[in-house]
Amino acid sequence: MKIPKVSVIVPVYNVEPYLRRCLDSLVNQTLKGIEIICINDCSPDNSLAILEEYAEKDERIKIIDFKKNQGVSIARNTGMEMAKGEYIGMVDPDDYVDLDYYEKLYLKAKEKNSDITYANQKRKKPEQNKEYVQPVKKFGKLHILSLHFLAIYKTDFLHSHSLKYPEKIKYNEDLFFLVQAQFFANKIEFVNDTFYHYIKRNNGASFIHENMYKSGGIPLILDFINKKYTDNEEYGCIFDFFWNTIINQLLNAEEYEHRQKLAKFAIDMYKKRKYKGTFRNIPKFIQESDLENAETLLKKINDNFLNANTYKNLNIENLQNRKLYIWGAGLNGIDALAQCEKNEWKVEAFLDSNRNLTEFNGYKVISPQNVLSDSAKDYFIIISSRIYATEIAQTCEQAGLKEGEDFWKPFTLRKSQT
Repeated sequence: MKIPKVSVIVPVYNVEPYLRRCLDSLVNQTLKGIEIICINDCSPDNSLAILEEYAEKDERIKIIDFKKNQGVSIARNTGMEMAKGEYIGMVDPDDYVDLDYYEKLYLKAKEKNSDITYANQKRKKPEQNKEYVQPVKKFGKLHILSLHFLAIYKTDFLHSHSLKYPEKIKYNEDLFFLVQAQFFANKIEFVNDTFYHYIKRNNGASFIHENMYKSGGIPLILDFINKKYTDNEEYGCIFDFFWNTIINQLLNAEEYEHRQKLAKFAIDMYKKRKYKGTFRNIPKFIQESDLENAETLLKKINDNFLNANTYKNLNIENLQNRKLYIWGAGLNGIDALAQCEKNEWKVEAFLDSNRNLTEFNGYKVISPQNVLSDSAKDYFIIISSRIYATEIAQTCEQAGLKEGEDFWKPFTLRKSQT
């Protein structure tokens, strides 16, 4: 038997409505030399019957049937132990991939002899009518992937570093695996013309916030980067990425209990950091002195703003004969764009200061200053950034724009809760 080019690991639990779409995208891959290892984690629905149906028709599908639920980490690790392929990829069963996905990743990996080769993603939320591209961030030469299933990994590379998913961690176990893999990789390559389709199912805001501060994965990540990273700048990029994620969740948590616990979680992380540095992408009103304890941080945030939540209530009047711009080409920009397209508002372009970004989801990306310096002022701006809303609004006001008349921001100010 020939060695498979790619082994695809699919952990399966209670995904009957989505599983056929996922399997169809895998069995019809243009790269034929693959094996598809599906781990049924004692799923209570008809997922196992669907797997057996597909396995009867395609011998490349291998089924591992757990007799008791063991969790996604053990499922993935079991699949990796069984994998025979040159490379290993991961797919969640409620997602799917382009039909040329593994062919393009494999060819790039072989050409460049890369340990990790990754692609872009297209995201869709339940309330959105279409998918949107979310580019992967890169800081200089440093790749920072947040989704482990966007990549294929050289099997020998994983084995040589004993890389597995932590089995006693309930949340963010995938991020811990990914951080380790990125640290040990000698070469990481990117393919920009094929996509992983990430279906962001709505688990509820409280679920997300609670999982963040209960996460065992984030402390593991902090411990790992504190021990392994010796370059201050690289360490700062990695630490900022995860710490800013916690701050972002804190800013968007509507329940006071979650904000209290997230604030404590953020301060605990901050105090354990290895290197001091300037944090990126957090509100300017948060100062170093606010990070002495959780109570101080929480009060500062409560005194300044609470998320008004969000683009569903976006209402703009007097758009006739005015160009519409969205400020911020990122996840929040996608949310704003989805609402604009739903309302059939024509978007002229995105505004973003990232000079390397010239196109975003089919729209041009231009410098904000190019628009603000236009004396005609025949435009309206939607500020999409929840983090920098206040600062961007001040920039707009300095250019002579008025909130409500010329621009919209997604926050309301609110005094501290007692």
